[in-house]
Amino acid sequence: MAGTMVPAQMYDHELNAVKGWMADPHSLDKAAEIASGVSGIFAGMCISLDAASGKWKRGCLNGEMPAFAFQNQTDFDVNSDVGNISGGKLTGLVAVGAYELETTEYMGLGFAPNIPLTAHNTADANQGKVKATTIGSSDMIVGICNRGPTANEFGKSMVRFWPVCLPKR
Repeated sequence: MAGTMVPAQMYDHELNAVKGWMADPHSLDKAAEIASGVSGIFAGMCISLDAASGKWKRGCLNGEMPAFAFQNQTDFDVNSDVGNISGGKLTGLVAVGAYELETTEYMGLGFAPNIPLTAHNTADANQGKVKATTIGSSDMIVGICNRGPTANEFGKSMVRFWPVCLPKR
């Protein structure tokens, strides 16, 4: 029986843990199902738990704990295809973990060391991507950039950052 899923190449959308995660046995991550009706979660996007269901959604509104998707929603270890008994949960690296991350899922300009990052929260194709912001804006801060866009070994542009959780005041 042929499968129905067509996963992307593993390097199309990436979240790379440069330092901290998996090297530390106390690393902070969360595995949860994806909320009903949510689609388009890619590795590296900012996600948060839906308050009503406790399942992942794209983006992170003020007061929600930000996390970063470690896998793509369509990866076989997240979704079960025909005849596959695995899957069902997506892992997110929680933004209060002590690690350095890099993501392909960003938008806009202005990425330089020490620039705060927020999640794009408008319900469109970019929802969940990180973008540059400023301290004192009305945005919740989910990371601090430490290196602007650079190409990885596959030629994909990535932004490197330290995750944080700083709700707007």
